[in-house]
Amino acid sequence: MSLMVKQKNFKPLIAPLFLLASGFMFGQKAVKDTAKVDTKDIEEVVVIGYGKVKKSDLTGSVASVSAKELAATPAMNALQALQGRAAGLNIVTAGGAPGAGANVTIRGGASISQGTSPLYIVDGFQLDNALNVINPNDIESIDVLKGPSAIAIYGARGSNGIIVIKTKSGKKGRTTINYNSFMAFDVLSKKLDMISNAEQFVKYQYEMAQLQGKTTQWSNVFDNSLGVDTPGFYTGVFSRISNRYGSAEALDWQDKMLGGTGVTQNQNVNFSTGNEKTQAFVSYNYNKQDGLLQNFSETRNSLRANINSELRKGLRVDFGSMFTSNSTNGGGAYGGMKKILLQPITGGTLFTNDQLFNTQTFPDFSSLDSGFDTENPYIETNASRSNSRSRTFVANMGLEVDFLKNFTFRTAGQYQWGSSKSTSFSDENSRAYLTDPINTGINGSIGNSESYRYQITNTVNYSNTFGEKHKVNALVGQEVMYSQSESSSMRLIKFPVPNFGLDDIGNATVQDKSAGRGAPNTLLSYFGRVNYTYDDRYLVTGTLRYDGSSKFGPNKKWGLFPSAALAWRLSQENFWQNSKISNVINDLKFRYEYGVTGNNDIGSNLFFTNIVQTDYPMNNTPGNPAYVPGSNLGNPNLIWEESQNSNLGMDLALFNNRIKLTAELYDNKVSGMLLNSLLPVSSGYSRQYQNIGSMTNRGFEFTLNTINFKKENFRWTTDLNFSSNKSKVLSLEQNQNIRTFSVGGNRTGVVTYYATVGEQLGDMYGYVYQGVYTTDDFNVNPDGTFGTLKAGVVKPATGTAKPGDMKFAADNEAGDQFTRKMQKIGNGTPDFFGGIQNNFSYKGFDLAVFLKFSVGGDIYNATKHSLSPYALYQNVPTEFGNNYYRLIDPNTGQITNNVQRLKELNPNEGDRTWSLSNANSQNITYPSSYYVEDGSYLRIAQVTLGYSFERDFLSHVGLSNARIYLTLNNLATITGYSGYDPEVSAASGVAVTPGFDSSAYPRAKSYVLGINLTF
Repeated sequence: MSLMVKQKNFKPLIAPLFLLASGFMFGQKAVKDTAKVDTKDIEEVVVIGYGKVKKSDLTGSVASVSAKELAATPAMNALQALQGRAAGLNIVTAGGAPGAGANVTIRGGASISQGTSPLYIVDGFQLDNALNVINPNDIESIDVLKGPSAIAIYGARGSNGIIVIKTKSGKKGRTTINYNSFMAFDVLSKKLDMISNAEQFVKYQYEMAQLQGKTTQWSNVFDNSLGVDTPGFYTGVFSRISNRYGSAEALDWQDKMLGGTGVTQNQNVNFSTGNEKTQAFVSYNYNKQDGLLQNFSETRNSLRANINSELRKGLRVDFGSMFTSNSTNGGGAYGGMKKILLQPITGGTLFTNDQLFNTQTFPDFSSLDSGFDTENPYIETNASRSNSRSRTFVANMGLEVDFLKNFTFRTAGQYQWGSSKSTSFSDENSRAYLTDPINTGINGSIGNSESYRYQITNTVNYSNTFGEKHKVNALVGQEVMYSQSESSSMRLIKFPVPNFGLDDIGNATVQDKSAGRGAPNTLLSYFGRVNYTYDDRYLVTGTLRYDGSSKFGPNKKWGLFPSAALAWRLSQENFWQNSKISNVINDLKFRYEYGVTGNNDIGSNLFFTNIVQTDYPMNNTPGNPAYVPGSNLGNPNLIWEESQNSNLGMDLALFNNRIKLTAELYDNKVSGMLLNSLLPVSSGYSRQYQNIGSMTNRGFEFTLNTINFKKENFRWTTDLNFSSNKSKVLSLEQNQNIRTFSVGGNRTGVVTYYATVGEQLGDMYGYVYQGVYTTDDFNVNPDGTFGTLKAGVVKPATGTAKPGDMKFAADNEAGDQFTRKMQKIGNGTPDFFGGIQNNFSYKGFDLAVFLKFSVGGDIYNATKHSLSPYALYQNVPTEFGNNYYRLIDPNTGQITNNVQRLKELNPNEGDRTWSLSNANSQNITYPSSYYVEDGSYLRIAQVTLGYSFERDFLSHVGLSNARIYLTLNNLATITGYSGYDPEVSAASGVAVTPGFDSSAYPRAKSYVLGINLTF
């Protein structure tokens, strides 16, 4: 049973729900309970670029998540564990399939057409997609660097924000072994409401067949091939349907395909040991997730070792290594949800329900109606299989030397190697084979890629205190990075037999193949930073980075990226500490920072024009190789995309740190954006990358941490984070105010996003749906049939309208006709989003309740669009099936044009959805406001109840810690959205296309049982 709660008027509920759920209504008694609390978190250390700093000394905007917070979330990867837990960080997974990717953005991202993923730094080194690669049990802390002072130290790579990850190291003292295990059971969290009554379905099918001239094809499936010229065929058709299908059982495809239980198991063990000189940490993780759909699964293995050693006083060495192996069946995504939903729920007189489910019926249905394009998903997921495998190896080593006085030199290097292989194979039951058995036949593909990167970083750090009040920390450094990749792929057709799969490629035909090596990518950098603190009151940070990238031309390789930050700890002033207000406000700091970062996230060698190979026929004989310039014109003047960022922040602590608030205001302006621009045809080239266009991201964030109640055996804390970001396009190409991005397709749901000068990113454009034409819109002929449209009624784009046709808003100057002019129909960017965590502990019990929310932001429900009726034999949503405009008179079995009869068949005409006419078969291909829905939601994302056994008991069994827990994930969602899930990602992974939901694999609800043991 689904606990998805549909709430149409969602936004008015959000404020009281926040108050109730977050625990802020804890009353005066809790506030007045100002017993001393542990203030060591004030001295929490935050990892920043090439160093670390006490949290109280921060001048930049940083959000932190600890290992304890991550450990409280049983998750397949760190992406899942981090969702909703850091202000300004938005993580949206692409769906619920095992191995599904995610869109990760910090403060909205800093580009229109390029990627918006942040830079990941793990133990000082760049590691792409780190949150999906690293075992979450290995993470000591995650710091999200957002402000310009924090990110400018990474210069060219910092414009989209930075996520800094520190992995665990061995500890001094006794040896410990930690074993963590959980098992999760996944079930479908929500079913879409489709027609489930066989009689209703067949009557709906008859109406469509009649209106589209396919009555014979309908009879072949549902009426035992009764000829349409048979006496009484039409007048008796509805009674025959009722007699035959009134008690017939319908096939529930969602239940058949997704109604099972997916099982996930996670096993993690780590070993930590150390003495005064050397510490070591070793971990291993195994994770296996089976999806709700057959043949969808993911298996991960991860091994890590970290060693730190002090060889002698002032000389330290550290070593780290990681190996991960990942295998995903199903490719991490499934675009076939519409194929499940559109399947016929009865085989009529042609197939039994058992045959309908276990037979590839696609050839039968598509031969009767060429528009039928939904192959049997049960057969297809067995007949067409895909797999992706990846391996990553990382090794790094660092050496630190203390020299002179207060100086430390560090040199560190890392080598990364990665490989991936993707395969697919479709046998004789697949749609690919059935569509083209001669030229394609049994087919498959193989793709391989390999990459490597090395990084060497050298830094000198100086730290000193003068006269007790003056603290100086200075850093200078140099860094070089080099990376390269190569890939190959092969498409194979006409396998003679399926028995041996891709092991039989020697007997297949190679349709096409490719191989290539990517251009090397080198980044050389010099950087420096100075931190100055006076009397713990006034803090100043200055940063400078000079980057040179091989991606730009000889005279444009280098970029300079400075930043500065100021902070004032007002609460450290004497007048403050000597006043009574210090008893209430015990910490108050104001921060301001400004800086410049860059973005070079483009391909290599775009500064010159590539030469490509082609075929030049000589003497009418092809096969003679020739070389011509490529279609993209090189640009030797291409330079860095630049982001000028400012941030104003405040850190506040009240009642002996019972309440802590961090608030941020930011304004980021991106200029010289790297856009692939169209060129005039006269140039002889199609496109060229240019530095054109600018945009801003402005927003507000706050993080609130409260200790609501604290007694000897009971504690209740609340953590809330809230983020709001608004973008604005300032300029685009010369003489151009609009840039369009179309996503989807006519039968899968399509919409166009506009990036418009002066407007926010995420604008959806299409046609404004105004219901259907009713009989009241027409003049009535003397014979009682409908005639022409009345004056003042909007005219359709072409032809003449009929009752039941879709009506779109007028868009011409006269305001009387729909002319297919695109209009704004929504925006996919949320107004604000965040998360709320409540933690309760009573003696050995602990309870954690985590809620996620998003308010505002439209969703283009492309799944709903793809379910609009366009072919015979396909199912439709109940919302449509119950309410479509009837044109067939059940008494005659024929179309009626009589106005009075149409009124009788369609009570409340204005509230009906459109008819099944041929005109609407075309209309439903249009992007329409009908498919735009409010994407606001409040989700009970996770509830965990745990129990930790008493230490006195554990000491008798050789344990120092033991905890068992039960977790419920994705428990319930309050939303007005009609799709599977309102948490949808950007259509193409860029900021301009948010809120597009297209047949994504649905997220599951999971029940988790786990155990944590420490020996």
